[in-house]
Amino acid sequence: MRIRRRAAGVALVLAAASFNLLGAPGTAAAQTRGGTVLPVRSHWQTLADSRHVYVSAPEDDAVLATDHHGQVVKKVEGLDGARGMAESADESTLYVALPDADAISVIDTTTLAETRRISTGADTEPESLALAGDRLFFGYQATIFDAGIGSIAIAEATPTVRLDDNPVWYFKPRLASSPGAPDRLVAAESQSAQGMRVYDVGSGTLRETAYSDALGAVEDMVVTPDGSSVITAIGSNYYHQRWRLSDLTQEAQYDTGPYPNSVAVDSHGTVAAGIVAGGQWDAYVYRPGETTAYRTVALSPGYVDLLDRGVAWAPNGNRLFTTRFPYSHEVVLDIVTDVAKASSTINLSAPPTNPVGTPVTVTGKLTSLAPFPEHRAVTVTRDGVELPDAKVGRDGTFSFSDTPPDWNTYPQYTVTYAGDARHVLGTATVMVEFVG
Repeated sequence: MRIRRRAAGVALVLAAASFNLLGAPGTAAAQTRGGTVLPVRSHWQTLADSRHVYVSAPEDDAVLATDHHGQVVKKVEGLDGARGMAESADESTLYVALPDADAISVIDTTTLAETRRISTGADTEPESLALAGDRLFFGYQATIFDAGIGSIAIAEATPTVRLDDNPVWYFKPRLASSPGAPDRLVAAESQSAQGMRVYDVGSGTLRETAYSDALGAVEDMVVTPDGSSVITAIGSNYYHQRWRLSDLTQEAQYDTGPYPNSVAVDSHGTVAAGIVAGGQWDAYVYRPGETTAYRTVALSPGYVDLLDRGVAWAPNGNRLFTTRFPYSHEVVLDIVTDVAKASSTINLSAPPTNPVGTPVTVTGKLTSLAPFPEHRAVTVTRDGVELPDAKVGRDGTFSFSDTPPDWNTYPQYTVTYAGDARHVLGTATVMVEFVG
């Protein structure tokens, strides 16, 4: 007996992006194909606001802006080595780190034009950005051997730049902040094991309030909207972690799998945690306060990777944006529009062999983290031929029997739940060998 299980049904604004919806490893999977190929050939960060999705492309010296349907609005070019991005709270200004120009670009998000460029100093090569207090902070190369955190007084007519007088990082740190903790800045080592630090920046300077050496080499991180926690994606792990901001004690663990490379949180606290492993990528969605995935979106038709820092939410959580990199060397934007719906998982069981001319019985179970309607059924086909629907019991179980034609030695049965207002479509297949 060979089994292939699927959980399907991603509703996409585009012409169907490539996704699998998985309830758990080894259970249901689904796929649709497509996505929008973006007119860039590189990627460093994906960021979204209520109007746009921004993709920084260092090899293109550009930031690409699309709308929430994936349509390109503008490619802002001439941005030397564009990498980290941060946006003002009112969404009027986008800041972009330009390591190849030792500067920060300031972009008007209405006109999508660069309005000014702020020098950060020779050989600083700024990378990650975060807004905290009344300053823009940036991770930069302080010396040949050390990296530091600089800041810019962005409210000033002629912004002053302050560099780190005590750089403690081996590599340019990742930075994160949240309006929920406006005077807190979180920094984490990006490549080595120099840990994570929390700073109070209310005075305009860095005052360390918490430190942990329990982590390092952070690919991505985000501070929760209430400012109480920071969630990290560390490439060497098989899970994402949530840390309490006050003392950097680990609060929770999201068992996402290998290898975490991105994380985002919407304004309600819904977490999207991305991984990359074996040419596949997955984005696990967690409701606020939960560590069991309510919905899992995975890209199935191999040779594609979710990009580092490649997951972003529309602020209200109604859309999830992801960027991926197929082996065809394109940057592809996918948009999940039904992300609030739960996965539908179907597990099937059938005997590995069955005598020719006698009925085979297939049993299954339909499960989800969200309750199903009281009266439900699954559709059944054998090699595309429709069979009677199977009623699903209160406990989610169902069964059906079938006797295929004698010539059909390897019939494949496909079971599908069509989805409903709270669930995406789910499907699974099982193949049985009929023997004489």
